Amino acid sequence: MEKRKRSRSAASTCTGTIVFLVVACAPISLLAQSYTFTQIAALGGSTPFVSYFEPGAITNFGQVVFGPDLNTGGEGVFLWRGGQLTAIAKGGQTMADGGVLGYTLSPMSANLWGDVAFIMTRNGTGDVPPPLGLNAGVYRYNPLTGVVPVMIPGQQAPGGGAFWGSSFIAAVNNLRNIVFPGMVCTTANNSAPYPVPCPDGSPGVLALGVYQADLRGRISSVVKPGDPAPGGTGSTFDLAYGPGLNDFGDVAFTAHIFGEPCANASAGTLFCADSLYVKRAATGKIESIAHHGDPSPVPGKNYFSSFGPVLNWAGDVSFTSDLSVQGDGSDVAVFLYTTGKTIVIAKSGDAMPGGGILATGGFYAHNAYMNNLGDIAFDGTLTNGDNGLYVWHRGTLRLVAKTGMNTGLGTISTLDDFGGGKANTQIALNDAGQILFAARFQEGGGALLVATPGK
Repeated sequence: MEKRKRSRSAASTCTGTIVFLVVACAPISLLAQSYTFTQIAALGGSTPFVSYFEPGAITNFGQVVFGPDLNTGGEGVFLWRGGQLTAIAKGGQTMADGGVLGYTLSPMSANLWGDVAFIMTRNGTGDVPPPLGLNAGVYRYNPLTGVVPVMIPGQQAPGGGAFWGSSFIAAVNNLRNIVFPGMVCTTANNSAPYPVPCPDGSPGVLALGVYQADLRGRISSVVKPGDPAPGGTGSTFDLAYGPGLNDFGDVAFTAHIFGEPCANASAGTLFCADSLYVKRAATGKIESIAHHGDPSPVPGKNYFSSFGPVLNWAGDVSFTSDLSVQGDGSDVAVFLYTTGKTIVIAKSGDAMPGGGILATGGFYAHNAYMNNLGDIAFDGTLTNGDNGLYVWHRGTLRLVAKTGMNTGLGTISTLDDFGGGKANTQIALNDAGQILFAARFQEGGGALLVATPGK
């Protein structure tokens, strides 16, 4: 299914303390000159995993969550903990709510409490009805409760009507709140060039908003179709999705404003070229971070599409933006929004550590990821075709992994998890500096890996 879009070794350097869930981590990522690699899972052979992994999360205790392609059909959600793999959900599985799971709408997320937030289609492994995400559900897993539904199609949505499905990216924080995109029927103004009528024949069209669920299952709206957009001009949002969330309740999301060009739209999806926003929990105010068509911090280049936001405790937002004129993902840069300004982390033409010139960053959600310390890991493709994984800390870039590097488990060929020809593995980064990613090997096969920084 093509989608756009991640041992307790960390315990010695990162300790969780349940006093407002403060995590104190030794800053070993500042000192690391090299990484050691641990294999979490491999493709093929006796494993159930084929084609790709979709890395999702790595917690500060080294627990890993991912959403692999399965040899039994569809995709799944798996947890790795202390060397043991647990299947949380699998394609073909019938849920108590009556849905039959099919495919993940990744990335997924995990917190220090052991909660895993994920989204899956519910029409089995052979049917993905349009628009993509229709009849998808949002779920929470915890070792004490198992899998419980957060949002199931038919459930009442804030503002009236019912949910019809979801879309990509569920995020859970350490207060155990989950943010997710919700598909609703709306009569608000909508710019979609391929409008999808409400399935039950009621007035309006399908659209996406961003919603939040607390541990008790109470759902509230973060931003929904028809809500005011920033700027004070009377403009309104008609799509919102792809959320990120921090422990203070700030929510970043991608969205589109009614009346603006809906670039890169296609039949069977609810999508327009993204602009990026953050809603502050303390004030309820929405800030515009990166707007389609506006100048970016890269001289002479405008934002075309911005996506994959990740927030840290400070309220900073890391994200990626396609700066190409045609919006084809050929010129993706990595940015950090902090204290009201946006700085460039990596862009095409940059000389990269370990050699080579960056051609483009990854074009999927969470091809860049930030931890609470403000470190940013990202993947990219070099002008010679090599793939690299890098980490940024306070203005300094370091190489983590690259084409031709011997990991001790295999020699890296690519970081192409989805077969797109470029580096595109989803990434996760914890506060101990461990990086979760997928790689293919020159010897054949591929693996889901954790890179741990040396002292």
